[in-house]
Amino acid sequence: MLILQPTAGEKTITIAPRSEYYNSLKSRALNDGGIFESSDCFTLISGINYSINLRRDGDGKEETITGVSIDGIPNFTQIKFLPTILQEDSTYYLEITNEGNLFYRDKIYVTSQTNTEREVNKYEIGNGTIYKPFSDSDDNTYII
Repeated sequence: MLILQPTAGEKTITIAPRSEYYNSLKSRALNDGGIFESSDCFTLISGINYSINLRRDGDGKEETITGVSIDGIPNFTQIKFLPTILQEDSTYYLEITNEGNLFYRDKIYVTSQTNTEREVNKYEIGNGTIYKPFSDSDDNTYII
C-alpha cells in the first residue's frame, strides 16, 4: 500500500512494476540490434501513452490522469502525477496502464500523518469503525 499526503500538487511514488514490462524493453532493444546492459540504466520517455486511474473506496469517485512522468531508477520506477481527488483518511484503488496494458496496480492510503507520527501512533483506517484489532499485542490481525 502506498501512503500519500492529502495536499495539493504533484505526487511522486516509487514502484517495482510488472516484470513483463522490463522483458519487453530488453526484447525490443535486442531485436532492433541494440545492446541491453541493465534495466537500471535507462530512463523511460515521460508520459507517453501512460495513464493513471484512481478510484476512491466508498463513494467510487474516479479520476483518470494522463501526461504522467515516468523515470527509471535503479531497480524501481518513479512516477510523478497530479491528482485532484485525494481526501484525508481515504483509500484508493490505483491502476497504471500503458496503451491499455496493465503496468502497475496498488492501493493508496491518504493521511496527513508523517512517518514519525505513524511509527509512534498507529493509525486506523476508518477511525476504528470498520477494522478492529483482534489483540493489542498483535496489530497485524483484525476482526472485520
